[in-house]
Amino acid sequence: MNFVDFKESTSMALATLLSNKLRAGLTILGVTVGVVTVLSMVSIIQGLNKTFSEQIESLGSNAIWVTKFDPSFGKPPGQEERQRKELTIEDADAIRDDIATIADVSPIQREISVTVRFRDKQATPVMLGCTSHYEFTQSQYVGYGRFINDLDQQERSNVAVVGRDLVKALFPNNEDPIGAEIKLDGNPFRIVGVMSILGSFFGQSRDNIIFIPLTTAQKYYPKIEAPQTIFAIIIRPKSRAVVKQTIDDISDLLRRRRQVPLGEKNNFGVSSQDALLDIYNQLTGATYLVLTAISAVALMIGGIGVMNIMLVSVTERTKEIGIRKAVGATKASILSQFMIEALVLTGIGGILGLVIGEIMSFLINTYSPLPAFIPLWAILVGILVSAGVGIVFGLYPAWHAANLNPIDALRYE
Repeated sequence: MNFVDFKESTSMALATLLSNKLRAGLTILGVTVGVVTVLSMVSIIQGLNKTFSEQIESLGSNAIWVTKFDPSFGKPPGQEERQRKELTIEDADAIRDDIATIADVSPIQREISVTVRFRDKQATPVMLGCTSHYEFTQSQYVGYGRFINDLDQQERSNVAVVGRDLVKALFPNNEDPIGAEIKLDGNPFRIVGVMSILGSFFGQSRDNIIFIPLTTAQKYYPKIEAPQTIFAIIIRPKSRAVVKQTIDDISDLLRRRRQVPLGEKNNFGVSSQDALLDIYNQLTGATYLVLTAISAVALMIGGIGVMNIMLVSVTERTKEIGIRKAVGATKASILSQFMIEALVLTGIGGILGLVIGEIMSFLINTYSPLPAFIPLWAILVGILVSAGVGIVFGLYPAWHAANLNPIDALRYE
């Protein structure tokens, strides 16, 4: 088929669509709904993935976490996990001293809710007992003042580093909190530093927090962890390239220290950013599969609508096709005419779907708790999918029209 025939087929296809605006509009609507459904599902899935990845990365640069519990999301520890031996400060020291791929180690105490008072103001932040190594291992630094140091740890000092939300609650008049004496569950503490803005983690503000020396936390809250025991150990490897090796080395070391028999599972949990992402993907994989199937069904319904309308169009124009064939129109020109009609219908539907999908993504981000994000590849996929629907569901009607017998077509009434 030459360019002149293609141009003629294109003009005839467009003229036919313009002469049947309502039918063409309803067909376009079906494709638009399918594409919007696909993009909405993709934007929510990608938004959740992107948010989860960012939240995990915000916990620390390539950080590794060690606890006595197996890593999980939303699942409470089982009876066997709760009865495991506690981790100790000596475990953290051994990891720091014996593993060459580690940059730093920070033992921490469990976060607990506490009551903090300053004059007539009161707040209920979470309290975390930690050491001077916490800043570097978690990549979370003080905004001004100083962080907990080794002397504070040795002397079990009553000093505190506070988050920005706590500063706003206790010092609403922009008073300098450094040096102020506060009461933490009735015990006097002196503020020595204010953290930089830490943001939130899955909707929970990390700025509503107060840090105190680990040894001081063990002094005032002995029931939280037994003496010399800790809730978790945070490890920062020297680089991302050695994360897996570091995890293996930590596991070997703790198995020896905790006397785990050969062949038995670990009685502790070791996780990293990548491991947590793997667990997340395993938990959400089935949900994403269902969402993808729903969007595929919606797109297929739009495609069936295109095929139905095209078959109706072929039936209505059977005599016209016969006349065109009688005056010399080739199968290729007839085929191209109907394929162009199908592609125009799905193309317009795809573009409208992309525009509406972007608007919906913005609205979901703005007015709902769900994150939404449409990556560039999803936009390209939307364009290709809409074109693919036109080709797949327009091919049979176009082939049927191209293969009509001209004599039978001319006799059709």
